[in-house]
Amino acid sequence: MKKTIICTLMVLAMFFGEAQAFDLKDLFGKSNTTTETSDDNSDGILGALGSFIGNMTANKNFTVDDIAGVWAYSAPAVSFKSESALKNVGGAAAATAVENKLAPYYKTLGFTRTTLTIGKDHTFSMKMGIIPLKGTVEKTDDGSLEFTFTGITGKSLGKVDAVATKSGNNLNLTFDATKFINILTSVAGKLNISTLNTITSLLNGYDGIYMGFRLKRSGDAPETASSTSK
Repeated sequence: MKKTIICTLMVLAMFFGEAQAFDLKDLFGKSNTTTETSDDNSDGILGALGSFIGNMTANKNFTVDDIAGVWAYSAPAVSFKSESALKNVGGAAAATAVENKLAPYYKTLGFTRTTLTIGKDHTFSMKMGIIPLKGTVEKTDDGSLEFTFTGITGKSLGKVDAVATKSGNNLNLTFDATKFINILTSVAGKLNISTLNTITSLLNGYDGIYMGFRLKRSGDAPETASSTSK
């Protein structure tokens, strides 16, 4: 308990220090010109603080076997290539702001129905709206994940680096945004290309940004992901 109290005080101290370094209006996309909007900004700040605490307590020390199973969409997720970016409230606030902006576009694309199945053999199947993807996933020496994507015809679509953190039955999974969007564009045809382009424009303002999903475990791992794909 004592350690928890000390950690909480440290987080709050870091938060108030970071808050002075950011324009909250720009960071959270909400007006801060009148006292009536202070409650909205507080919601954004608390959300960022929650993300910060979640990032600090989530675990990256897991194997692919540990995340084998069926996962369902919970919310958009954003991370940055530099781990230090999410080890302060300012970085968490930036990620929270982008996640909030992505949410309506995810809804338009049907990504709110995303499911991910990872088999015991390290194959995976992912359905993002009407976009089906499959392939294999392995963990690299630096602790990140590498997804090798193939289309429904079996054609190789390329490899994408991913960052994942796990806490209980919750998984934050984010992919190198540029490579991931390129893969989505290649399999989406003309459908929703304008929305994907809008997402690209939104993310272009951030260096080393990763995009993906907060997922919640919804089922046990099959032997192979293809056994549950539809």
